[in-house]
Amino acid sequence: MNLKLSLLIFLWVILNSFGQQCEYQEYFLLTDLAKDQTSKKEYKAAKNNFKQAFLKTSFPLGHDLSYALYVADETNDDEWALLIAKQLAKGGIPLRYFVKFKKRKWYKRFVSEFHSLNQYHEENFNLEIRVRFLELSKKDADFTEKYHCWRVREIELTKEELINDATERLNDFKEFNQKYGFPNEQTMGYNYNRRLNRIEPYPVGAMMIHIYQMGVLLYQDSIPNFVCTGGLHPSYKKNLKTIRGFGNSTGVKQEIEARFAKFRGEPINH
Repeated sequence: MNLKLSLLIFLWVILNSFGQQCEYQEYFLLTDLAKDQTSKKEYKAAKNNFKQAFLKTSFPLGHDLSYALYVADETNDDEWALLIAKQLAKGGIPLRYFVKFKKRKWYKRFVSEFHSLNQYHEENFNLEIRVRFLELSKKDADFTEKYHCWRVREIELTKEELINDATERLNDFKEFNQKYGFPNEQTMGYNYNRRLNRIEPYPVGAMMIHIYQMGVLLYQDSIPNFVCTGGLHPSYKKNLKTIRGFGNSTGVKQEIEARFAKFRGEPINH
């Protein structure tokens, strides 16, 4: 074996090993490209990239599958549409989401199999984890809204109230992770927004950003792994490197004091 061939084999082994360690690396690249192509109505190209992406993992993500189902419908690929619909149903998406496809050839067969698909979801995903995470998400959204109302002086809150609320939100998220692991669709199933009748990513990245903005750089060393296992989109890996609050990221108390100094003109205690 000559040196050049040996080098090529060595590089192939290294790249292949890296790909195995980061399951969703190529997946995210391909699905991001496919979504962009879908928005431009380049359905044939989008279809190819979605199919390639779904070969990279045994668990494609719900929001990506919802795009792919639309592409399958636009390209009249009934066989692929049925496969995608089954995957979504196994991940917990209810029948009402699919009613818009009731005139398609595959729909009748899908409905006939829906009970077993839904049963798979009940047996393989943890509803308790999903409910608990959505509670945390609502709590995070409520706190963020309350904070911004305080920032623009629509309401007044004491320093202690903000510190306590921000700390409680942080502790709840940490306790969730200690009990269930980092939130992802593999354990919770897909995130169906009933009010809007659509499939959305879980707001895990947004929660992490809010925590970082409140002075706590949580799980910094684990973020690449969260991306590789599909729990965070790569865009958050980049954002969390730079997003900070107004303090020095040494904790909630210091951050809230910095915000009172900025928005209420109070001196920071040392």
